[in-house]
Order: sequence, then C-alpha cells, then structure tokens
Amino acid sequence: MNIITKNNAQIFLILNAVLWGSSYIWSKMLLGFLPQFSILFICAVLGLGSTVVLFRKKLQGFSKKIVVTCVLISLVSVVSNTFCMLALKRTSGSNTAFIVQLAIVITPVIMAVLEKKAPTRKTIILAMTAMIGIYFITFAGKGFSINIGDIFALCNAIFFSLFIALQNKFSNVFTPVQFTFIQHSTNIVSFLALALIFETGKIYLSNVVNPVFLLLICLNAAVTIFTSLFQSSAIKFVRPENAAITYALEPVVTASLGILLLGERFTGILSVIGCVIILFTIIVSAFKKGKAVTRQSLKIRITTKA
Repeated sequence: MNIITKNNAQIFLILNAVLWGSSYIWSKMLLGFLPQFSILFICAVLGLGSTVVLFRKKLQGFSKKIVVTCVLISLVSVVSNTFCMLALKRTSGSNTAFIVQLAIVITPVIMAVLEKKAPTRKTIILAMTAMIGIYFITFAGKGFSINIGDIFALCNAIFFSLFIALQNKFSNVFTPVQFTFIQHSTNIVSFLALALIFETGKIYLSNVVNPVFLLLICLNAAVTIFTSLFQSSAIKFVRPENAAITYALEPVVTASLGILLLGERFTGILSVIGCVIILFTIIVSAFKKGKAVTRQSLKIRITTKA
C-alpha cells in the first residue's frame, strides 16, 4: 500500500494493534453462533472478495517463488489463528489477548536465530517492560494458574511471532496485495477443509441469518482485510521485535471492549497499572523511532540541498 511509508509505518502498526485487539471480542462473540473453522472460513472468503474488488488492478506479476513463499508463510498464520480460536473457546478474550503478547519476548528470539545476531538493548528493555505490564494485568494478585485455553493461547503467540518474523524476512519477495490475496486464498482452502472434517452438522441456518451474527462477521472480516494489508506493508519498515512491542496494545483494547460489551472487569489497581505500563512502552517505542527517522530525513534534505 503506497500510503504506508517509513515515516508512518509505526502508526499503522498501532492501528493494527487496535483492530486485532477488537477481533478477540468479535471472535469470542461469534463462537456463540458458529464453530471456529466456519467463522475463519467466512472471514477469509469476505477478505478475498474485498481484496479482488479493491485491488484487482494490482493482482499481477505472480511467480512460482512468490506463490510458494506466500503460501508457506500463510500456513503459519493458519496454525496461529486455529490456536487463537481454540483458546477463545476455553478462556476469556482478554486472557487470550494477554497471553498472546508473549510474542514480545518470543519474536526477538526468533529474529536472533534467523539473523544470527542478538536483539538490541533497547528492544530487550522495552520487551521486558511490556511483559511486566502484561503480568500485572494477567496474574498479579490473582495467583498463577494455567488451563488448556492458556496453553492454546501460548501456541498462538509462538506461531504469530514466527509469522511476523517470516513476513519481515521475505517482504522483498512479494507486494502487500500479492501476499494478502494469497493469504486469504490459503485460508479459504485450509479452513474449509477443517470445517468439513470437524464441523459438519454443527451449522444452523437460523444462526447465520441472525442480524447480530451478520454485524459481527462483517466486523471480523474488516479486521482480517485491513490488518493483513497494513502489516504486510508496514513490516517492511519496522523490525518484527518493535512490531511485537507495539502489539502489546492489543490486550488493552481487548480488555476495554470486554468491559463494555461482555461485562468483564479489571481486577484491582495492578491491572490499571499494567495497562499504563504497556501504553508507555508503545509510546516510547514509536516516539524514539519516529524521532530517529525525522533526523535522518532532515540530514538527507540538507545533504541534497548542499
């Protein structure tokens, strides 16, 4: 997407975090109408249709390398989304969103392995600070207990970290529109197959034509469409480790919507402090990067004029 540049990529990742944070709530509510793979299949169909309508003129230049690379990366996302839906069936939307933010720690490890070098000190400090905030929201004062939903959420975090790391590493192979098209296509095939295998006979027409369901599925599909486009464009300009830190905003959004729509509540002052810490790390990460880019751009302009 041409509107996303090096100067504003961080802003679009923050918008992505807000959209993804809301998706945990929409998905949690949708599970009351349809099984998990059917929901993911419908969202993929709507996403592919929207991509074709909006960007049909840019759907060109596909090669075997582009298709194979995008399919393999998309399959990692399929696994991540599957674990996310399994987690949402067994734990709260807020809890799932919080645990998924372990990607803040996992992503630097994956990037260190892929690039054979250690993450920067700044990335480590911001990641650990954000994790303290997530701990305050999730476990502080409540004890530490893990159920199967938490384990599924952790698996989601691992595969999501791998997804954004691979997307960054191979971002020069494909365009954002090419990747979005292939990702939705891969999702359609994968989730249709899973729905036919595991969910036959579990879909009721009365649920599908329900106005609330139609609204929720459209909201979830919109998140699917725009987050895929935004991330595949912005990830070219932002390190995956910094992107993972930015996505720490997700549980704050999820918790806020959970309070408004699902009757969930923050439990004590530590949860509020945790949200403040997370927001602080995001602001520091975005501000510092923006400041660095501004100085670099200014230096280029001065050199050019000279």
